[in-house]
Amino acid sequence: MSIRKIIIPTALVAGALLVPSVQANAAASGDEVYLAAGLRGANEVGAKGDADGRSTVVLKISGNEITFAVRWNEIGAPTAGHVHLGAKGANGDVKLEFFTKPLPASVLGLTGTVQADPELVKSLLDNPGGFYANLHDAAHPKGAVRGQLHKLNKPIDLNGVLHGSSQATLSSRADATQEVAANDGKKRGDPDGQATWWLRPNGSSIAYTASWSGLGQVTNGHLHKGVAGKNGPVVADLFAGTLPQNVTGVTGETPVAAKVVKRIAASPGRYYTNLHTLDFDGGAVRGQLSGEAFAHPRALTADVLRGSQIYACTQQPAGGYAFTQFGVTAKLRRAIDHSFVTPAAGPPQWIAPDGSAVRGAVVTRTPNGEGNIPELVLDATQSGTGTGLLAHATQILRLNTTGGVAPAGACEPGSQVQVAYGADYLFLG
Repeated sequence: MSIRKIIIPTALVAGALLVPSVQANAAASGDEVYLAAGLRGANEVGAKGDADGRSTVVLKISGNEITFAVRWNEIGAPTAGHVHLGAKGANGDVKLEFFTKPLPASVLGLTGTVQADPELVKSLLDNPGGFYANLHDAAHPKGAVRGQLHKLNKPIDLNGVLHGSSQATLSSRADATQEVAANDGKKRGDPDGQATWWLRPNGSSIAYTASWSGLGQVTNGHLHKGVAGKNGPVVADLFAGTLPQNVTGVTGETPVAAKVVKRIAASPGRYYTNLHTLDFDGGAVRGQLSGEAFAHPRALTADVLRGSQIYACTQQPAGGYAFTQFGVTAKLRRAIDHSFVTPAAGPPQWIAPDGSAVRGAVVTRTPNGEGNIPELVLDATQSGTGTGLLAHATQILRLNTTGGVAPAGACEPGSQVQVAYGADYLFLG
């Protein structure tokens, strides 16, 4: 017998696929707390991590239930994901397990829920920085990427973290009623289940995000050719492999013949998504694809490609002169520009090429070792246009900082210096 989890479903309103503000509505009650980490291989302790790898992890703590969203890049297929007890620079025991078995190769992220001991929950809430998230892969069994947890100031849509930054162009809403019987001895149509798919056909691959509720253990996710009411052949194996029981969503990208991708993008209504489970091997929930425009949450991680903290030599209240923050100039991945709105006064701002932009207000500062500027959690205020890369952001984290510290000692009044720095910026919403 499978264990089922029921969550608030998505809905179709006026033909557009909408994502319910489950986290936002719940957070209004004050019962939920959100933690986040930006994972890098360089943060591993005692064993070499993946130099290119990175990951974003967000936790929603609600009572003794912890819902997680994990997305990774440039590491092997993870074999395990955990939360460990341990401050920065120290290893510690596993205290919370996201998953403990290898995942399908095409999967690049997942969401799920775990139950936690009340004492662990209290410790996480009291001192999130005393814990770190860690992903392991076959090449790095002791840890591929790691990052300390930080408390957020606002609720975050975990499905946006799961999906990442790209805007999907196709969608489907799947349920049992759309499954079609066949004389093959397989069971179809889980009456408790439903799912939402976001797809992005691109050249010779299809990027996908699927989230579901009310299902048993999921084993496969496919795209089939077939109009509503008729079964058809599989044209794309999006993911294949039995997922952990506690997983409620996956994202990834899989290669598909370019001619097939082109046909799907041109006539999405002639294709359908299908999720299979251990209980419903013929298909648990099915949904016809739609190419109608829709909105969905997104999250973005962008590292500094080149950047400097700018300091000016100013008179100090206690007398004398020292370097104080004057501004910042940085170019982030995805061609995002980072600067101060007004030199010396701020606030910091980030502007994407598509016209979306945000400004930040510091909520917390966390020291990150001698010679490195502190890590930050900032509230984000929209200041740009459109629905682009940064239009979703309500919270910004500056993590994994290197360099950028103001020079010490005497300085020439009015002089300025630029000090190179590095960091990862997480834009969450």
